Amino acid sequence: AGPKCMLGVGVPMATPSIPARPEPLRSSFGRRRSDIRIARSLECLPEELVHEGSIRSVPRLARSRPSDRAARRKVIEGRLRDAQRRVEGEMARPLGHGRICLAGIIVVACIRAVAWRNGCAPGWSVFGMHFLTSSSDLACLVFAAPFYLLCRHHRCVQHGCLGPMLTLVFAMCLVDMSALGAFLLVATPRPLAPGTHSVLDVLEATIGVWDFALLASVGFQLALCSSSWRIYKELRQAGLYPPGMDPNSIGEHRQVSMLEVFCEAEDAELLANCECCARTGPDDLECPEEPVKDASCP
Repeated sequence: AGPKCMLGVGVPMATPSIPARPEPLRSSFGRRRSDIRIARSLECLPEELVHEGSIRSVPRLARSRPSDRAARRKVIEGRLRDAQRRVEGEMARPLGHGRICLAGIIVVACIRAVAWRNGCAPGWSVFGMHFLTSSSDLACLVFAAPFYLLCRHHRCVQHGCLGPMLTLVFAMCLVDMSALGAFLLVATPRPLAPGTHSVLDVLEATIGVWDFALLASVGFQLALCSSSWRIYKELRQAGLYPPGMDPNSIGEHRQVSMLEVFCEAEDAELLANCECCARTGPDDLECPEEPVKDASCP
C-alpha cells in the first residue's frame, strides 16, 4: 500500500511499529475487574456517602468455640459406667438368691414328677390347688430363667423386660399363696392305720409329698419375688431402668414406689400425684378463676 497521510496533510509518513504488549496476568485482570465493580457501585451511591469516607474491609469474625458435646458425652459415659459398676455390686446377692430359688423350684417339679410316676397322686378335692401351683412354678421357670440362669439380665434390662417379669412373678406368687390358703381350708389329714403311731406315719398322714411340694413352692416363689423386686429397685434408683431415660439423671437417687410391682413407672407416678392431691383436699388446691362475662357481650 502507498504512504498514508496524517491529519489531511500530504506529507508521507512511515507507519511506526507498535511493540507487542505483554499479556496481563490473571491476578491483575481480576483486580481490575474488582476495581471496576467498586467504581460502578460508588457511582450508584449518593454524593454524601461517597465523600464521607473510603470503604474498609470488613474485619474477620472470631472463630466460634468448639462444641462441648464431646465433653458432655464423656461426662455422661463416665457417670453411666460408675452407676453400672455400683448397681452390679448391689445386684450380685439378689441374683444369687434368685438362682437358688429357681433351682429349688426345679427340684420341687422333679419331686412332683417322681411322685406322679410312682402312682402317688393328690386327692380330687385338692387336685385343682396342686395344678395351680404347678402351673405357676412352670411360668416362673419359663419367664425368669432367661434373666437369672442364662446370664442375659443385661439384655432384659436394655429391652425393658424386667418390669413385666417382676409383675409376672408377683402374680404367680399370689396364685401360689391362694392355692395354699384354699388347701389349708379344704384339706384334711388322712386316717391312720390301726396300731401305727410313729412320728413318720403321723407326718405322712398330715403332710404328704404333694403338700410338702406346695409349701416349698410358696416359699421359693416368695423369695424369687423379693429378689426380683430388689434388683428392679436398684436399677430404678440408679436411673438405669426403664431404657430411654434422660442420661443427665443417671446416678441420681430417686424414690421407687411399691406400686411399680404391678403397674408401670409412669402410672405409679400418676397414682402418687393423685394421692397427694387427695391428701391436700379440694380447699387447698388453687383453681384458676374463670373470667365473668358481661351480659351485654355476646
